[in-house]
Amino acid sequence: MSEKYKCPYCGVAFYEASDNTKERRISYNFDQKDFDGPYGYNSILSDIVAVYHYCPSCHEYSVQLASSKGLFSFNYPPYTGITLPDYIPEAIRKDYVEACSILDASPKASATLSRRCLQGMIRDFWGVTSGNLAGEIDLIKDKIPADQYRVLNGVRRLGNIGAHMEKDANLIVDIDPGEAQKLVKLLELLLKDWYIARHEREELYREILVIDEKKQDERHPG
Repeated sequence: MSEKYKCPYCGVAFYEASDNTKERRISYNFDQKDFDGPYGYNSILSDIVAVYHYCPSCHEYSVQLASSKGLFSFNYPPYTGITLPDYIPEAIRKDYVEACSILDASPKASATLSRRCLQGMIRDFWGVTSGNLAGEIDLIKDKIPADQYRVLNGVRRLGNIGAHMEKDANLIVDIDPGEAQKLVKLLELLLKDWYIARHEREELYREILVIDEKKQDERHPG
């Protein structure tokens, strides 16, 4: 089954297909014709993988360039994240935006900001405080759906993050670009499921109550 790709220009998601996605492999020891030969890509190890996308909606091109050994990752245009509403605390918004802005330049620093952002979200939204992030995740175990708790525990086990997260949320550790991107995606999931969903629920309840009040006034004028 083909993967879905979200255009960084217009935000439209589309399935990757031969008419909108091209992959090229680059190696110091091989030419492009070697990768296009009868043996195909899988028989030759490449140093760099470039994936080009053409958006069928806005007709813009984007590219993802990554080391096959996980040494670096580059996206153009760079990922800027989702737009967060003002009712989310400013400190959380700032950490999230900065974590997105340095994903390519420093995955390690981006992951540190993501962990700090996650800790700030847990403390603010759920009103819990512990000596470390791992303890605070455990404190909300019974307050969140089981799948969310599994996701948070999964973060602990992501590469080198898991070995150090429980000690200090601000500790800088080695991390590859893919792991840093997963942390940002986790923040987005939780921001939507916690803050945005709560706000939309409260707005809907308020609107329904206003409608009910108007109808009651119409039934009982004066």
